[in-house]
Amino acid sequence: MSSETKMHGLVHLQDQPDAEEEVVVMDFDNLSVLHATVSNVSEWGCRLTSVDVSRLYKNVGIWPKDADTLVKAQVTSVKGSDAALVFAKSEKSVSDKRREKRNNVSIPVKIADLEGITEIEGRIVDAGNNGVRITAKGLTAMPEEVLLTMKKFDKPVVAEFAWRNETSAGLRLLWNRTLEQNEDENGDEDADAGDEEQQSA
Repeated sequence: MSSETKMHGLVHLQDQPDAEEEVVVMDFDNLSVLHATVSNVSEWGCRLTSVDVSRLYKNVGIWPKDADTLVKAQVTSVKGSDAALVFAKSEKSVSDKRREKRNNVSIPVKIADLEGITEIEGRIVDAGNNGVRITAKGLTAMPEEVLLTMKKFDKPVVAEFAWRNETSAGLRLLWNRTLEQNEDENGDEDADAGDEEQQSA
Protein backbone atom coordinates (compact mmCIF):
# COMPACT_ATOMS: atom_id res chain seq x y z
CA MET A 1 0.00 0.00 0.00
CA SER A 2 1.48 3.37 -0.99
CA SER A 3 2.01 6.16 1.52
CA GLU A 4 -0.51 8.25 -0.44
CA THR A 5 -3.20 5.60 -0.06
CA LYS A 6 -2.53 5.45 3.67
CA MET A 7 -2.73 9.23 3.94
CA HIS A 8 -5.79 9.68 1.74
CA GLY A 9 -8.40 7.23 3.06
CA LEU A 10 -10.90 8.18 0.33
CA VAL A 11 -8.60 7.40 -2.60
CA HIS A 12 -10.80 4.44 -3.62
CA LEU A 13 -13.62 6.91 -4.42
CA GLN A 14 -11.43 9.39 -6.29
CA ASP A 15 -12.48 10.58 -9.79
CA GLN A 16 -15.71 8.55 -9.69
CA PRO A 17 -18.50 11.19 -9.73
CA ASP A 18 -21.22 8.65 -8.87
CA ALA A 19 -19.31 6.90 -6.05
CA GLU A 20 -20.34 7.71 -2.48
CA GLU A 21 -19.80 6.28 1.00
CA GLU A 22 -21.16 6.73 4.52
CA VAL A 23 -18.60 8.37 6.83
CA VAL A 24 -18.31 9.89 10.29
CA VAL A 25 -17.12 13.51 10.42
CA MET A 26 -15.53 15.21 13.42
CA ASP A 27 -15.24 18.99 13.66
CA PHE A 28 -11.93 19.85 15.36
CA ASP A 29 -13.10 23.40 16.15
CA ASN A 30 -16.31 22.69 18.06
CA LEU A 31 -15.81 18.91 18.66
CA SER A 32 -19.16 18.00 17.12
CA VAL A 33 -19.54 14.64 15.39
CA LEU A 34 -22.01 13.79 12.64
CA HIS A 35 -22.81 11.09 10.11
CA ALA A 36 -22.59 12.10 6.45
CA THR A 37 -22.27 10.80 2.90
CA VAL A 38 -19.06 11.63 1.05
CA SER A 39 -19.11 11.95 -2.75
CA ASN A 40 -17.51 13.81 -5.67
CA VAL A 41 -14.03 12.87 -4.39
CA SER A 42 -11.10 14.36 -6.33
CA GLU A 43 -7.41 14.91 -5.65
CA TRP A 44 -8.37 18.30 -4.15
CA GLY A 45 -11.36 17.53 -1.97
CA CYS A 46 -14.89 16.16 -1.79
CA ARG A 47 -18.54 16.87 -1.06
CA LEU A 48 -20.24 15.99 2.24
CA THR A 49 -24.00 15.58 2.46
CA SER A 50 -25.84 15.56 5.79
CA VAL A 51 -28.90 17.21 7.34
CA ASP A 52 -26.53 18.37 10.11
CA VAL A 53 -23.79 19.71 7.81
CA SER A 54 -24.41 23.30 8.97
CA ARG A 55 -22.93 22.29 12.37
CA LEU A 56 -19.49 22.05 10.80
CA TYR A 57 -17.15 25.00 11.21
CA LYS A 58 -13.86 24.79 9.28
CA ASN A 59 -11.32 22.14 10.27
CA VAL A 60 -12.70 18.60 10.13
CA GLY A 61 -11.63 14.98 10.06
CA ILE A 62 -13.43 12.45 7.84
CA TRP A 63 -13.44 8.87 9.11
CA PRO A 64 -14.06 6.41 6.25
CA LYS A 65 -15.39 3.02 7.28
CA ASP A 66 -12.70 0.38 7.84
CA ALA A 67 -10.03 3.12 8.04
CA ASP A 68 -7.74 3.56 11.04
CA THR A 69 -6.99 7.26 10.43
CA LEU A 70 -8.97 10.40 9.70
CA VAL A 71 -8.76 12.34 6.45
CA LYS A 72 -8.03 15.95 7.41
CA ALA A 73 -9.96 18.60 5.45
CA GLN A 74 -11.28 22.15 5.55
CA VAL A 75 -14.84 23.26 4.83
CA THR A 76 -14.85 25.86 2.03
CA SER A 77 -18.59 26.35 1.55
CA VAL A 78 -21.94 25.06 2.85
CA LYS A 79 -25.15 25.14 0.80
CA GLY A 80 -28.28 23.44 2.09
CA SER A 81 -27.31 19.93 3.18
CA ASP A 82 -24.08 19.89 1.14
CA ALA A 83 -20.60 21.08 2.14
CA ALA A 84 -17.57 21.45 -0.14
CA LEU A 85 -14.26 20.39 1.42
CA VAL A 86 -10.65 20.67 0.37
CA PHE A 87 -8.16 18.11 1.68
CA ALA A 88 -5.55 19.69 3.95
CA LYS A 89 -3.24 16.77 4.71
CA SER A 90 -2.65 15.76 1.08
CA GLU A 91 -1.58 19.24 -0.02
CA LYS A 92 2.04 18.21 -0.66
CA SER A 93 0.97 15.06 -2.49
CA VAL A 94 -1.40 17.06 -4.71
CA SER A 95 1.29 19.61 -5.61
CA ASP A 96 3.71 16.80 -6.47
CA LYS A 97 1.15 15.19 -8.75
CA ARG A 98 0.39 18.54 -10.38
CA ARG A 99 4.03 18.92 -11.40
CA GLU A 100 3.59 15.82 -13.52
CA LYS A 101 0.10 16.39 -14.85
CA ARG A 102 -0.64 20.12 -14.60
CA ASN A 103 0.83 23.28 -16.02
CA ASN A 104 1.07 26.70 -14.42
CA VAL A 105 -0.69 29.02 -16.83
CA SER A 106 -2.38 32.41 -16.96
CA ILE A 107 -5.39 32.20 -19.26
CA PRO A 108 -8.34 34.64 -19.17
CA VAL A 109 -11.63 32.77 -18.76
CA LYS A 110 -15.32 33.63 -18.47
CA ILE A 111 -17.34 31.58 -15.96
CA ALA A 112 -21.10 31.51 -16.52
CA ASP A 113 -24.13 29.51 -15.42
CA LEU A 114 -25.51 27.05 -17.98
CA GLU A 115 -28.18 29.55 -19.06
CA GLY A 116 -25.61 32.30 -19.56
CA ILE A 117 -27.50 34.68 -17.26
CA THR A 118 -24.73 35.25 -14.68
CA GLU A 119 -21.16 35.65 -15.90
CA ILE A 120 -17.92 36.54 -14.13
CA GLU A 121 -14.38 36.96 -15.45
CA GLY A 122 -11.41 35.11 -14.03
CA ARG A 123 -8.09 33.52 -14.84
CA ILE A 124 -6.98 29.88 -15.12
CA VAL A 125 -3.75 29.52 -13.13
CA ASP A 126 -3.34 25.74 -13.18
CA ALA A 127 -4.51 23.47 -16.01
CA GLY A 128 -4.63 19.75 -16.75
CA ASN A 129 -6.54 17.38 -19.01
CA ASN A 130 -9.40 16.85 -16.55
CA GLY A 131 -9.33 19.87 -14.27
CA VAL A 132 -8.30 23.49 -13.79
CA ARG A 133 -7.75 25.88 -10.93
CA ILE A 134 -9.10 29.39 -11.40
CA THR A 135 -9.01 32.71 -9.59
CA ALA A 136 -12.01 35.05 -9.74
CA LYS A 137 -14.35 37.04 -7.51
CA GLY A 138 -17.88 35.83 -6.77
CA LEU A 139 -17.26 32.10 -7.25
CA THR A 140 -19.39 31.03 -4.29
CA ALA A 141 -22.46 32.59 -5.93
CA MET A 142 -22.19 30.38 -9.03
CA PRO A 143 -24.13 27.08 -9.39
CA GLU A 144 -22.47 23.66 -9.09
CA GLU A 145 -22.09 23.34 -12.88
CA VAL A 146 -20.79 26.20 -15.02
CA LEU A 147 -19.58 27.00 -18.53
CA LEU A 148 -15.96 28.01 -19.10
CA THR A 149 -15.33 30.16 -22.17
CA MET A 150 -11.75 30.62 -23.41
CA LYS A 151 -10.35 31.96 -26.68
CA LYS A 152 -8.38 28.72 -26.98
CA PHE A 153 -11.58 26.69 -27.46
CA ASP A 154 -14.25 27.20 -30.11
CA LYS A 155 -17.04 26.13 -27.74
CA PRO A 156 -17.60 26.64 -23.99
CA VAL A 157 -16.59 23.72 -21.76
CA VAL A 158 -18.99 22.39 -19.10
CA ALA A 159 -17.31 22.05 -15.68
CA GLU A 160 -18.29 21.36 -12.07
CA PHE A 161 -16.76 22.70 -8.87
CA ALA A 162 -14.61 20.25 -6.89
CA TRP A 163 -13.94 22.93 -4.24
CA ARG A 164 -14.15 26.71 -4.05
CA ASN A 165 -13.88 29.76 -1.86
CA GLU A 166 -14.45 33.48 -2.46
CA THR A 167 -11.45 33.99 -4.77
CA SER A 168 -10.32 30.61 -6.14
CA ALA A 169 -11.69 27.22 -7.13
CA GLY A 170 -10.85 23.83 -8.56
CA LEU A 171 -13.08 22.60 -11.36
CA ARG A 172 -13.49 19.19 -12.99
CA LEU A 173 -13.90 19.45 -16.77
CA LEU A 174 -16.90 17.45 -18.03
CA TRP A 175 -15.73 16.68 -21.56
CA ASN A 176 -18.64 14.24 -22.06
CA ARG A 177 -21.17 17.05 -21.49
CA THR A 178 -21.93 19.53 -24.24
CA LEU A 179 -23.88 22.76 -24.40
CA GLU A 180 -26.03 21.18 -27.11
CA GLN A 181 -27.29 18.59 -24.59
CA ASN A 182 -28.53 21.35 -22.30
CA GLU A 183 -30.16 23.18 -25.20
CA ASP A 184 -31.87 19.96 -26.36
CA GLU A 185 -33.27 19.39 -22.87
CA ASN A 186 -34.53 22.96 -22.67
CA GLY A 187 -35.86 22.73 -26.21
CA ASP A 188 -37.92 19.64 -25.32
CA GLU A 189 -39.41 21.49 -22.36
CA ASP A 190 -40.28 24.46 -24.59
CA ALA A 191 -41.88 22.14 -27.11
CA ASP A 192 -43.98 20.49 -24.40
CA ALA A 193 -45.07 23.89 -23.14
CA GLY A 194 -46.06 24.85 -26.67
CA ASP A 195 -48.16 21.68 -27.05
CA GLU A 196 -49.96 22.46 -23.78
CA GLU A 197 -50.74 25.99 -24.97
CA GLN A 198 -52.16 24.65 -28.23
CA GLN A 199 -54.29 22.10 -26.37
CA SER A 200 -55.64 24.72 -23.97
CA ALA A 201 -56.44 26.99 -26.93
